[in-house]
Formats: sequence, structure tokens, C-alpha cells
Amino acid sequence: MSSFSLTPSLSLLDNVPWTVWASIPLVAFALFLWNRGGLRWQTLKNLRGPPAGSWLYGHQVDFYRQIDVGQLDFTWAKEYGGAWKIDVRVFWMQRNILMISDPAAIHHTIHTMGYGYPKTTESKTFTGLAFGRGVSWAGGETHVRHRKLLNPAFTTQAQRPFYPVFRRVVAQLTSQWKDKLQEGDCSDFQTMDISRGLANTTLDIIGEAVFDYHFGSLDGKAERNEFSEVFHNLFADSNLFPPKGAILFAASWAYWPEALLKRVGELPFRQFVRFKAFLTVGKRLGKELVENQAAAVDGKKRRDILSILVEANKTNSKDERLSEDEVLSQVTTLLFAGHETTATTLSWIMYELANHPEDQERVREEVKTKRAKITAQGQRDFTSTDLESLTFTNAVIKEGLRMHPISPWITRESAIHDIIPLSEPVIGIDGKEMSQIEVVPGQPVLVSTCAYNRHPAAWGEDSHEWNPKRHLNQDMKEKQVPVGLYSNLLTFAGGPSGCIGWRFALTEMQSTVVELVENFEFRPPADKNIKMLRTPVGAIMAPMVKGKFHERTQMPLGIRPL
Repeated sequence: MSSFSLTPSLSLLDNVPWTVWASIPLVAFALFLWNRGGLRWQTLKNLRGPPAGSWLYGHQVDFYRQIDVGQLDFTWAKEYGGAWKIDVRVFWMQRNILMISDPAAIHHTIHTMGYGYPKTTESKTFTGLAFGRGVSWAGGETHVRHRKLLNPAFTTQAQRPFYPVFRRVVAQLTSQWKDKLQEGDCSDFQTMDISRGLANTTLDIIGEAVFDYHFGSLDGKAERNEFSEVFHNLFADSNLFPPKGAILFAASWAYWPEALLKRVGELPFRQFVRFKAFLTVGKRLGKELVENQAAAVDGKKRRDILSILVEANKTNSKDERLSEDEVLSQVTTLLFAGHETTATTLSWIMYELANHPEDQERVREEVKTKRAKITAQGQRDFTSTDLESLTFTNAVIKEGLRMHPISPWITRESAIHDIIPLSEPVIGIDGKEMSQIEVVPGQPVLVSTCAYNRHPAAWGEDSHEWNPKRHLNQDMKEKQVPVGLYSNLLTFAGGPSGCIGWRFALTEMQSTVVELVENFEFRPPADKNIKMLRTPVGAIMAPMVKGKFHERTQMPLGIRPL
């Protein structure tokens, strides 16, 4: 048997030019980028979009640093129709993001399992840094497992016992505001920032209903409560007008290996410092709550959402059970999702009622009529069924959700080669109509919630104007493409990964609006120079006063007790 030697083969390598050796890492890096989607052939070449942005940043600086969220979306939707593309650049690397506001395209994207949840690599990384590895972070089968465990806690029946908590906490807010107004002239309107009171209210509601925990935000303990303080302006302090370098840095995550992405949160940047503190405090609270859980108290099972979650997790098979970190991440996720988001939406609803006194008075009369009816029947307070029957009041809430969606965008990523249909064709670069859009695996898709919520085909020609009566129009509803979870709005998203707590948030809003309109009258602030903006702070928007962004979230309104 002849022997085999490597020596001749190795000697041939001595003659390879140094340029070939130098090109090997570059080729390997290029292949890595191609595999991550950076240099892959794009299928959006014929789709129009805004003129080329910065060679270094593309459109992302303009997009993430706009002072009034949605203005770019509205402009682009008007110019290009229900689908367009924008550029995201990281140095010489360019990706096209498909943006859509077309109802049929959105229905297809958020109701089809071929579009990954939760989103793109960048968005998933950010979600993990902000809230931990909870239901909003999980994707694929992990997301299904998380939702399966949480679903029993968010059924209509499971949430019925929480309604008295809503009413009691909101009544406490009323008492606090009346005491504050007594310090001035109660016969006249006094300007008050209502956003902090609403945030404290929603935090106390979340504490009691979700965790059986008393934060004490409304009883004077908020200043000493680290949980209340760490939540306040969490997104505004972290993501308001991010530096260009931070935008470029976040865009580069699409090309990073998973192992490196896990270490991002350790960097000492302002985007991460507050979220790290939030996760530390939130998970510590969650661990304390879980450890103190008891299967029964005085012979009765606890019915707060965390108790239901913990009990369900115990009964699950080992394969379906959540880890301790996943359970604690549900705590941090629910704290944010049911707190600041609801408070911000309520702030905008009261803003619109203050600016439309005729609608405010109609809500008040509707509530007054219902109050007289239940009082005559010997009923002390409204039930959740009573709130559902307030037709115009609910139309006002729907219009607030439509005009001011707390999450202006929904991010997705195609996992398959697919064709996205359009309900209305768009004009391509070649001048021809396009009635569908081809996408490849890895294509980022940005659903414009704000643009869809003002789409004329879905909401009428006055879609950019405040008009609660549109939600009483049955003909309009019958013509709509089914998209969202509630009243066909996209504010709570839709499909299998829509907002799991939308019923909880809705009942919370109904309780609060009824309580406030029944006890107070609202008007715009006396200072006519105050202009409110929907300011983007990362993935959400916050109400801020133009020229006073340093004061962070606020909603100043004129208010007087009835």
C-alpha cells in the first residue's frame, strides 16, 4: 500500500499571491452579510419610495428623529400609495424596507404565519433589551408557547373581577385632582398636566389587577416608590431624538451574529442604561411577587393575572413550561404594556375632548342619562356592560385610538418567498401599475399603523380629521378589509400576535373616560402658544409640547370640577 503525504500539497500554497490571502476574510465577511440579508438581491427594485437619503444613513435619521410622528408616513402614503420603500444604510451596505399602509397588504402580512414575529433582528434585540424575554420578544413556537400560557388570564371572564379595581382607582384620581384644584379658583379652568396622574392611575391598576400589588402611586407614595420612578419617562429618557451614531449602530444589528447581540445591553449608552435599570427593578419585583404567591388565600384562589400565569405554568408539561427568566420577563412586559401605553392613549382622548367641547358634552349627557337610569333601578355604579352600551362614548374612544396610535409602526420580516396583494394598485418606477409586491425571505416589512388608521379607503375622505361619528357608520364597516383586533383599528395590531391585553386596556379606558367626563370639564390650556406633538420615542410615541422636549411627556389641559 502506497503512503500518502501532505507535503507536496502544502508546498503549493507558498506560491499563492498575498492578495489572495488578504481577500479571504473579505469574501468570508461578504458571504456572512449575504446570509444575513445585507447584500441579497432585492425584489423591491420597481417599487417607488422617497428620494435617496444620506449615503451613510439612508432615510433612517429623518424617520426616527421626526418631531411629530406619522408626518412622513402620511406624506409618503399620499405620494406613493399603499406601499413604498425606504433605505436603511450601514456604511456601504444598503437594505430596502417595505412600508405598507394598504389594507389588503396589511391583512396578508399580519395574518400570515410566514411573517416572523417578533419582527426583524434589530427590533427583536431592542425588545429583549427593553422588556426581557417575554411574550413581546418571543418568536415562532416560543411565541405560541408564551401566548398559550397567557391566554387564560386575558379572557373576558378572567378579567371581569378587575372592573371594580378600575373604578376604585380612577375614583381616587378624581379625588386627587379635586383636592389639587381646590388650591386655586374652582370656578375657572386651571391648567394641569394630566399625563402624570393618568400614568399613576394605570400603574396602580396594573399593580392590583395584574400582580395583586399596591404601588401607591396615587396615595402620595410615588416619590418614594422606585418602581413608579423608574417607569416614568422610560422611553422618552432613553430614545428621544437618538444621536445619528446610535441610529447607525442599531441598524448594524441586522448584520451581527446572535452571540454578539446578547452583549449589546452591557454598553454604557443612554439607550440601554434606563432599560437595564427598568429590567433590574421589574424582575426583582417579579421575583418577590412569584415567591410570595400562594395557591390559596383564606381558602380562595387568587385571581390576579400573575397568579393565573404561575399556576398555569406549574401544570404545563416540562417542554411547554416557561423558565424563571421568561416568567419574570412577562412581569416587565405587562408592566409597560398596560401602564404607559394606556395612559398616553387616555391623554390624547382627553386632549381631543378638550378641543371638541360639543363631543365632550355629548359624552357627558350620555353618561348622565345612563347614570339616572341605573340609579332609578337601585344600582350604585356602572357595570362593564353599562360601559359597553355607551355608544357615543365608545365611538370617542375608538376615534382616539385611531388618531393617536401609541405604537405607530408594526415590524415584521418575511420568512418565505411571497406575493403581497394590494387592495389598490401603486405605480411602479417603470410607470406601470403594480397590484402585488414580491418579497424574498429576510425582507423587512414596516406596517404603518398611523398611515393605515388614516387611510381614506378605510376611514373616509375626512380620515385626517377628528370625527367619532364615523364609528357609528355601519356602511363604512361593511366595506373595510378585516385588519385589526378591535373595531378594525390597527392600534392593538391584529392576527395571531395582536395585543393580548386589548380588552383589559379598553375597559380601563372606558372606566377612566366616564369617570373624568362625569366629574370635570376640559378645555385647551389658556396659553395659546402650546402646541402638542406626537413625539416618537423609539417604538412608541409620547405627547410632548413643541419647543419643550426637555420637559418630556406632558399633556397640559384646562380643567375645572363640575
